[in-house]
Amino acid sequence: MPVWLGQEVQTLPRQVTRKPRRNRGRLQDAIAAARTPQAKALAHFQLALFHDNNARERDAIPHYEAALRLGLDSPRRAEALAWLASSLYKTGRPRTALSKIAESRSHTRDPGLRTFLDGLERRVRRALLRARPVRV
Repeated sequence: MPVWLGQEVQTLPRQVTRKPRRNRGRLQDAIAAARTPQAKALAHFQLALFHDNNARERDAIPHYEAALRLGLDSPRRAEALAWLASSLYKTGRPRTALSKIAESRSHTRDPGLRTFLDGLERRVRRALLRARPVRV
């Protein structure tokens, strides 16, 4: 039995300690099973994160938008807006991304999220400058 700080610690069987894997089907089922707008918003947010974390930003965008439309609580709203802005930027919509960055900032005081938003805004603005035609 493992020992931690001089105390014996019981170990749980592997299948008990492992989190169930998220998959698209389960997350879509959670949306269908949600009974309140807040539960449905959270389920859409989780599916958006799943797509985003698997480099499917285009698939994530409509779920972020649905979650926001259905009414996420304030901390998650700020996060959803930030991740939506990132996905919009990555899919070629930098101007819309900038407006979502500003909206996200208005919903958070979290220093970590604000740092992320500052960096994202710099990347988006640099991309917009590079995209402008040079006049001669």
